[in-house]
Amino acid sequence: MKFGKTIETNAKELPEEWQPYLIQYKLLKKNIKNIVQELDNTFKNLNIAPPTFLGDSDDASESTPDGGTDAHSIAESSSTAGQAPMEFAGVPEEIAYNIEKDSDGLVHPVITVKIRRLPAHQQQQQHTQVVELLTVAGLPENTSVILQSDGSSDTAPITISTTEPAATELGDKSITIACAEDSTSNSLTVETQSDAEETQVTVRLKADQLFFDQLIEYIERMRQFEQRYTKAYNTNVDHLSTELATVTSPYKQDYQVWREIFRLYTDAQVWNRAHGDTRLSSTAREGQERFNKFARHIESLGLAQRFQNPMSARVLMSFYKLNLELTHMKLLQEMNEEATRKIIKKHDKRTHLVAKTQFPRLITIDTTSLTRALLFTIYTDLVGIVPQIDDYLCPMCLNIAWRPLRLECSHVFCSRCVVKASKRRMFNCPVCRSKNAVYRASISNIDQSLLNFLRLYFPKEIKERQRDIQRDISEEEAQMMVVHDRSGPCIIM
Repeated sequence: MKFGKTIETNAKELPEEWQPYLIQYKLLKKNIKNIVQELDNTFKNLNIAPPTFLGDSDDASESTPDGGTDAHSIAESSSTAGQAPMEFAGVPEEIAYNIEKDSDGLVHPVITVKIRRLPAHQQQQQHTQVVELLTVAGLPENTSVILQSDGSSDTAPITISTTEPAATELGDKSITIACAEDSTSNSLTVETQSDAEETQVTVRLKADQLFFDQLIEYIERMRQFEQRYTKAYNTNVDHLSTELATVTSPYKQDYQVWREIFRLYTDAQVWNRAHGDTRLSSTAREGQERFNKFARHIESLGLAQRFQNPMSARVLMSFYKLNLELTHMKLLQEMNEEATRKIIKKHDKRTHLVAKTQFPRLITIDTTSLTRALLFTIYTDLVGIVPQIDDYLCPMCLNIAWRPLRLECSHVFCSRCVVKASKRRMFNCPVCRSKNAVYRASISNIDQSLLNFLRLYFPKEIKERQRDIQRDISEEEAQMMVVHDRSGPCIIM
């Protein structure tokens, strides 16, 4: 499927009010045809070979996928339609294409051609040259042309008329021709020297300028939409966060259900988010597929039906909506980035003017910063409201750190594991190897605030952990008694 059709198909998945912010790929594609036509005509009027003739012959003869014609085919058709082959007045030694950026942030594509002039007896008269330049610029032949000096002399500008052959020698002059009535028209600058063998021609194509102006306009429109959407998104998250804090209170009946939902959401890794990481490594399609799988899992477990508070069901739907919007934003950015890359590639292929290495340095589309910030907001302001037991596990036994004991190095362990480590003469911190951190630990190291927090939010896990600790202590005492009985003397004898 062609990319233009792909964009149209994917655009149907976006909200209708979002579709105007897609880059109009087909419109830009049509503008490339105008660039090719204008480029070919300009170089014909200059009586030199267009850029296509200087490129690789295979690339120049390659047909375009949309059935259009490139600069090479246009030049061929003009010479094979009963016309004699073109005799160039000069041989182009170098064709440079640059995209300049001015102080206002606007870009201007410029073509600079260095032409090696033919011997004097083959050059045309000055009057004919000026008339050809006027034709390129789209001006009538009776236009007056001002010849400016290079600035080193004090002579006044020389004005000649093209209604009669010019008798003035060009000498060391620069001819600049532009249409004053339309600032967007082509601009052509020719610099010559009386004794030089090279002529430098600067061409600014109107169609090329229009192409980049439209492309940048689409990108800027997208950025403005992203800024407005971010504000609205954060407002919705703040409102949802307030409601979620109400329904997920540890004193509410729905708390355990919400904790299970958010645990499954984190485990689903919708955006390939590892624990403590908010980078997006999934595409919009992959993220949407993982989220749909997560939603189906929630439905299969019947967690939504276990809500006691009707507000919880509404909050869950709002949470789903935020994730869906995040998927749409990611898809919109990916489509615009791909459209920009492909249209620049097609521009370079059809015109043989290389912009793919210059344009990204001037204008970029960031497809990660915004969605990464939105994802971070979801995890910190929504998912983070409900504590998860994985954040409060003891690094040694991997159970909840009941009676949490904070060592001098700030690492937290359950008191049972600290006692075991001390008995085994493991006096350094098991995590950071802080010297004698376990040895110097005492009952004063118990984190009382964390103890109360765990007792409030994880009562079931604490009761289960207490039973495990009591069972472990009983088994250890029984084992010690058996060992003591076997090692002692017989009391009968």
